[in-house]
Amino acid sequence: MIYIPTPEEFSYKELLKFLSRNEKECLHSIIDDVIFKVLEIDNELVLFSISFNNGLVATIHTDNQSQVIQEKVRTYIEDWFDLTADLKAFYDIAQQDLILFQLCQKYHGLRMVGMPNLFESLVWSVIGQQINLNFAYSLKQRLVHTFGKSFTFQGETFYALPTPETLAGLQIEDFQPYQFSRGKAQYIINISKAFVEGILSQQKLALLSYDEIKKQLVAIKGIGNWTANYSMMKSLKSYDAFPVEDVGLHNAVKTQYGLAGKPSIAELHQMSANWSGWRGYATFYFWHSLLG
Repeated sequence: MIYIPTPEEFSYKELLKFLSRNEKECLHSIIDDVIFKVLEIDNELVLFSISFNNGLVATIHTDNQSQVIQEKVRTYIEDWFDLTADLKAFYDIAQQDLILFQLCQKYHGLRMVGMPNLFESLVWSVIGQQINLNFAYSLKQRLVHTFGKSFTFQGETFYALPTPETLAGLQIEDFQPYQFSRGKAQYIINISKAFVEGILSQQKLALLSYDEIKKQLVAIKGIGNWTANYSMMKSLKSYDAFPVEDVGLHNAVKTQYGLAGKPSIAELHQMSANWSGWRGYATFYFWHSLLG
């Protein structure tokens, strides 16, 4: 077992609530408050589970439990649940906005549930472009179940994200039986090829400034402002990345502030001045408010 201490500001309850937000989620499973996840590490599948007992406790269920595998699982979990973020700093900033501060009190300890794999967040955001969230989860499920590897444990099948190499080798026609538009299929292929060919590298991007990262991302056809900011906040720890065009953010702000209509982009930029440095985190808390 791998024990991972959690910061004082950490809520396993809110974490589970976020991870359970859609029953069609296919890249992790929750069984009796235990989180199960499959990763492909060094070309082999690794299944692990996560529970909470005065900290996170991870258990690897596949054969390879070497020190290297254990450390990669530990690092992934720390990244996935953003355990190193200074939430106190975010909560201090939030006091400048009463509504956001109330959300921080309500969801105290909620950490950004990220996607440590930049490729995953880019593909997921392309899938979600201009469709409702439930249909996006259906498309994601079809993609993963069709092209991803799987591992069965105690009668349950767990799926891993398809690799860039796998998706880069597909044609648009391969996606169409699963209700992907030609545009989405082409964008996913474009992104996959960019990773395979080294045009995009998560390790290299992580060393760049916000503007430099965004410039490289939007140069790939299919990645626009929203997709770039979403992936930067979810995968690259850009806490001020602001997916201002996000429909869910608009709906949440309208509800939380009791507005007559959805805020405009300009209004959101003005409001977000009070969240400076943490606009991505504020967005995440507003998204979470949609779950109740």
